[in-house]
This record gives sequence, C-alpha cells and structure tokens, in this order.
Amino acid sequence: MVLVDSLVCLPVPCSRRTLVFSLANTAPGIRRRGGGRSRSSSSSSCGRGNGDSSSSCVVVLGVVRSGFAVAAAAVAPGLTGKMMKPVVDKAVIVGGGLGGLAAAIQLRKIGIDVQVYERNMRMSGGEGALITLFPNGCQVLNMADPQIMAKIREAGIADKVACIVDPKNGEQESSWELNERMEKTYGQPSVAVLWQNVLNILSEAVPDDCKYMGYECLDVSQDEQEATVHFKRGDEFISVKAPLVIGADGIHSIIRSKLFGLTPPRDNGRTMWRAVIDEHLCSDLALKVGTISATGNGRTIFIINGVGGKLYWAYSLTDESTDGRSKVRSKDAAEMKARLKQEFKGWDLALKILEATDADLILERRVLDIPVLKEWSRGRVVLLGDAVHAVTPALGQGANLAFEDGLELALQLSSASDLRSALEAYEKRRITRAKLVSERTQSTQRPQSFYDWLYTAIPSSSPDQVIRA
Repeated sequence: MVLVDSLVCLPVPCSRRTLVFSLANTAPGIRRRGGGRSRSSSSSSCGRGNGDSSSSCVVVLGVVRSGFAVAAAAVAPGLTGKMMKPVVDKAVIVGGGLGGLAAAIQLRKIGIDVQVYERNMRMSGGEGALITLFPNGCQVLNMADPQIMAKIREAGIADKVACIVDPKNGEQESSWELNERMEKTYGQPSVAVLWQNVLNILSEAVPDDCKYMGYECLDVSQDEQEATVHFKRGDEFISVKAPLVIGADGIHSIIRSKLFGLTPPRDNGRTMWRAVIDEHLCSDLALKVGTISATGNGRTIFIINGVGGKLYWAYSLTDESTDGRSKVRSKDAAEMKARLKQEFKGWDLALKILEATDADLILERRVLDIPVLKEWSRGRVVLLGDAVHAVTPALGQGANLAFEDGLELALQLSSASDLRSALEAYEKRRITRAKLVSERTQSTQRPQSFYDWLYTAIPSSSPDQVIRA
C-alpha cells in the first residue's frame, strides 16, 4: 500500500486502461400506514457527501507497472473527475450504532442516498463503556474522513503505556509503550475513547435529515425490485422502501432473525461488570494514564485511566472459577457491588476502584457472541457488524470489524456490475476475515504475526480487491 497525502493507494489487478468510477444521488421515499402520510424528499442532502468536490469519494484507476492499477480509496481535497453510478441509488440502514453510522458515512461518500433508522429516541448506546479503536478501525475511519479520526483522537488517548500488575498489591509486573507497536508500525494508533463520544462524532458526520429516531424494526420483506422495512413508531406503523436494506441492528438483530431465523447469542461462560467514573475519585500509584490489567484464578480486571478525565474499569469472572455464581444476575445495584467486593477480596486495586464507584453506575452483562454466519445477505437485504459476527471483547475488535464491513460494502457497491455480484463479493471477503478474528478471539495464544495481519488487512489494502470495468 502506498500513502500519498490523504490518498490511500492500493494495487488492483486490471487491464491496461484507465477506469473512472462515479457516484449518483436520488431522493428517499417513505410510505406510512395507520393514518400516516406518504413523503418524498427530493431535496434531501442524504445522497451526497458535503456537496462539494473536496468531500466527494472518487475511485480512480490508472495503469501502473505489472498490469496493476492504483485505486484511490479516499480522495484528497480538490480531486474531481467523471463518475459512474453505484449499483443502487438508495439504502436504508436499520440501526444507528457505531457500525450503522460508519456504514452510512462510507455509502454517502460513493453517492448512495442513505437513511438510518434507530430504535431509540436519540443516538445512544454503550453507556458505561469505553472502547479501543485499533489501527485497522482507525485507518478505515481516516479513509472515510480524516476529520473524524482527528476528533476521535482529541476525545481519547492514543498509544499510552500499557502494563500488567500483580492483582493483589497492584505492583507493576511488566509494561510497554503501545505507540512503538501501533502508530509507528501500522500507520495508525490505538485510541481509547468513550463509546458515546465516538457515537456522537459519527452521528455529527451524518446529516440530521438522514437520521430517524424512535423507529422500532418489526419486519423486513422484499421482491425483485425493492426491500421494505416495517417499523413501529409510537402508535404508528411505517413502511420504508429501498433497493437495499442493511441490518446493523446488533447482536439481537431483528433483520437477521427475519432472514435466517433465530440465532441465539452464544454464552461464553463469564460475566462482566463495567463502569466509568471520574478519575480523581480514586488515587493509586498503579493508576497511571494508560491501560492496566491483572488476571488470576478466573478473574480479570481491565482499567483504562485518563480518557477525558475519566477512569474506565471492567471486571470479569468465569463460571468455572466461581462454581457457577457468576451466572446469577444481581437483584439490584447494591447487591452487584457487594458481590464484586466479595469475589475480588484480596485484590487491593480492584477494591479501591470499587469503593470509589457509585453502585448505580455499574453495568452487569453476560459475555456473548454469535458464530459467524455462513450467509450475510439474501436478495436485497444484507447484514453487517454485530448483527452477523458479534465477537467477545478479548481482542477489542467488535466496532473495528463493523467499520471494515461498511468500507467493504461501499467498495463493492461502487465497483460491481450489479447488486447480487456486489453482495456476493462482500460476503466472500468479509466472512473469511470475520471467521478468523472470531476464532482467534477465543484463543489464548496469539503470536505477533497475527496482530500484524489483523491491523493491516483492511478492505482497501487487500491485493485481491474486486473492481470491475
């Protein structure tokens, strides 16, 4: 891969000629039932980027040596050229989480008129959660819009010290500088940032008239011409039609269940508790700015300190180590905190942080995933993110993989000859990667070579990119 300013250039097999791909824009259509009105928004801004050449995404292929072309996956300001229409002009995304919003940004860049429908009345999720964006996810977002990554870096902390401590006394056992392994090695950092901050940044990059709040997805249907998503909003039933529907509605996906039947999440045999508190509430010499972890006897603590003045912690217990006690759900916040104090008795750092945490801030969750599905699409409906490959947090790849999905989908929709070919190529490329990441997430032995592959094998830098004349 060759980096030229904000251009990300990659080798693509091609014939010896110059190819130029283009974008298109049409307006969304909505049909309502239960007394609602029909609406067509011909002046919607959803189908374009920011409406000028500096934000348009143009994929330009030019001949270089050895029969390969150079593809510009992200375009520097001012680049213009003739452009070709993607295989669909509109898309409806069900789910306004990180994956859905990131996909909307990618699809808008290739000229697809995108509407995002979210169940909640506001863009929210991941309360009490902090996530780490790794180089692969950061690279994808940077390709979508460098300003997005700049804002995320400003909101979080990048490549700070990571250390492992003794669980009982908190004394440091080992440490390393992440920036030596991340930004210097892979071109992008790892960034620890509050989930809600990432959600807000991505939401700001999608125009308000492309986002619809309070829409509960009930069903999806389709014919040869279009797909229809059936929503409920309050007492009103609403049907939305588009040539492509994207299910980005999470591990409990309604769209997935309608396509392939019920796929219950898989229980991983442990429970996790997490919270975010003000960092000044807990002072300890072990709490340096960065990442701290400790593990022993089926118990794990993971701490990230210094993100926007906050301290994030996550504790987990395996069912095996607790004789099944971790399976039992706490009755209330007070019981939750009391249980953790008992289970982590003797772990000084863990207990100090618990003492500083208001019980009402603690979230309790079973660790779940779903096996990677063999099919990701059917007809005009396709899945991405946790809806199709939810992974455990062991490698911190959930959101990062979803970002990759959105980019891959955009690449295929803008380069294939028809929708079926685009979705087949998307599935072929993403299923292989998702399976490997899911399998390695379950493994306790991960050589450095795996991380190299994980952080560099993003859709745009793969040599077998599917681009058709």
